Amino acid sequence: MRAGRLVDGVVRLARSRPVRSGVEWLRPDPASPSAPMATVAWLDSFSPSLMPRTSALQGVVGGLAVLSARAIADRSEAALEPLLGPHLATRRRLLVRGGLAVLGLGLSNLPERGHERLWWSSLRGGGAMLRSIATGGAIHDIGHAAWARQPERSGVRAVVATASVVAGVGLWADRRLHQRIAAIEPWPIEQRTAVPQSAAISAAVVLGGRLLGEAVHATGRSLGSWLGPGRAKAALAFVANGMLWTRAVNALYHAAVERVGQGNAAIEAGYDRAPSRPTVSGGPGSQSHFAELGRQGRRFVTDVLDRDLIQRVMGEPAAADPVRVYVGHDAEPLYPTARAELALEELERTGAYDRRFLLLTSPTGTGWVDQTLVESAELFARGDIATCAIQYGRYPSYLALQNIPLGRSQFRILLLGVRERLRAVPPERRPTVLVFGESLGAWTASDVIMHLGIGGFDHYGIDRALWVGLPWMARWSRSGMIRGSSDLVPPGTVGVFDRWAQLEARSPAERERLRAVILSHDNDPIAVLGPDLAVQQPRWLQGDHRGRGVPDGMRWSPVVTFLQTAVDAVNSMVQVPGAFTSYGHDYRADMARFVHAAYRMPDVDEATMRRVEEALVDLDLARAKRLGTLHA
Repeated sequence: MRAGRLVDGVVRLARSRPVRSGVEWLRPDPASPSAPMATVAWLDSFSPSLMPRTSALQGVVGGLAVLSARAIADRSEAALEPLLGPHLATRRRLLVRGGLAVLGLGLSNLPERGHERLWWSSLRGGGAMLRSIATGGAIHDIGHAAWARQPERSGVRAVVATASVVAGVGLWADRRLHQRIAAIEPWPIEQRTAVPQSAAISAAVVLGGRLLGEAVHATGRSLGSWLGPGRAKAALAFVANGMLWTRAVNALYHAAVERVGQGNAAIEAGYDRAPSRPTVSGGPGSQSHFAELGRQGRRFVTDVLDRDLIQRVMGEPAAADPVRVYVGHDAEPLYPTARAELALEELERTGAYDRRFLLLTSPTGTGWVDQTLVESAELFARGDIATCAIQYGRYPSYLALQNIPLGRSQFRILLLGVRERLRAVPPERRPTVLVFGESLGAWTASDVIMHLGIGGFDHYGIDRALWVGLPWMARWSRSGMIRGSSDLVPPGTVGVFDRWAQLEARSPAERERLRAVILSHDNDPIAVLGPDLAVQQPRWLQGDHRGRGVPDGMRWSPVVTFLQTAVDAVNSMVQVPGAFTSYGHDYRADMARFVHAAYRMPDVDEATMRRVEEALVDLDLARAKRLGTLHA
């Protein structure tokens, strides 16, 4: 009896006015034509990509994929309104959508061309989107028509149908997630991902995006109402609203970035004492004060290698004390070039020009210089080397893109200053000038030379360069120089390598011809991330061009692959102290051998090379211990 009453109560509740009024919101047919496409985009976000992800990052990717799909589909529906019309019969709407789907199918099957233009790829990608939009709209129309024919729109039926759809989507996502986990090489830090948590975060991202969109529309309507009717005034309201929100977002962004940048001045317990050596910045007699070096600069000058360590690792006495010059962002010059001028004064003061090698580096956005690189060079040079870096930003590289022109100009002035100083030195006494940059540092350093090609090496007096994790957005990469497609790059002068075995396979003569060595992992998201990825299938996902570490199950999908790779780029910079890997954006395991070969350092045997690699791991662990980031 009680069970029967309970069932009756549930049925009456389902038929009540509040529940019936909510049926339209819960109805099983998609709420809008964009819903099917958004659902597929969310499921696609679980497919394999270059890096593993946490539930939080997966949720962000999924939410952004849904927002992108909804925006594309909604605007496409608005553009197709003259063809579809709200009062057009369902059959005719389906015929129109069928024609659009066929058109999209034809465009998506356009033949692929070698090194094809972006507009041609965009046609093919746009065709795939048009096909998805037409198919999703057809699903919406069929569902809407079927629901409208229901004699009694029960709330129970709506809830059951909706729950069934949600459960189906969840199971599908879980299946794709397991395929993703199995396909991607694990990261040193375990990154667990679960569908419920990812779905919740995706929902929060979508909700935030929609609320922001509603706010933008609300201010636009308010401005339009205040200005009054008329096309000219409507256009003015649209422009003013866009400027208002652009200014607000820009102010919020810079406030957040400035807050992040404040960490640059933090004094760390392991790096709170000025060095006692006069051969490093921040030491006795230095005009680059220790307090102004910033967090990364203080680490850089403190961790300089000593003679005893060099002798112990290399098995022979050190030739000299390594020189390290660093000028921090907090030096606050009166004019932009002053940091480069200060660095040139420091090079003179420390006796850098008397060393056998002079290594000029461009740091990342935070001012970080890969210690593994510098330590490798100091060991191979037996200490007879000077390294110089100038900080141009205080933020993570993805927040410091606006500082690239400053970094480029500072590095150019440094190169020109060194060139002019060395012209007064007899050729036989000049140090070998080497250039290094990693990630954003590779971008700023290579940009200085790219207009002149390999001729730029001779123009600036550079002997050799090593660029690691060069971003796709870098001009050197975009101009095609790394592929040797420019007349400014003679064949064999630039080499791009994923791993040591590829460079090792080159003959001694081929290695000698290389002026620029670019180390870029096949599965480094930063090295392949560009806006063209949203509309163009990349070469590295086509047939035999799929490189090491790129999952076999990874497939290109318009917009979604771009979003996946963008989030992977942030996640790829995770590094575990002492756990050197040749994977993603972690190049520590490759560094020693590439430094030795690219810079033509003095010969070492295999046993010594292994001692160098072991010493680099020990130094990395010691550094993490001082920073308090080493966990058992």
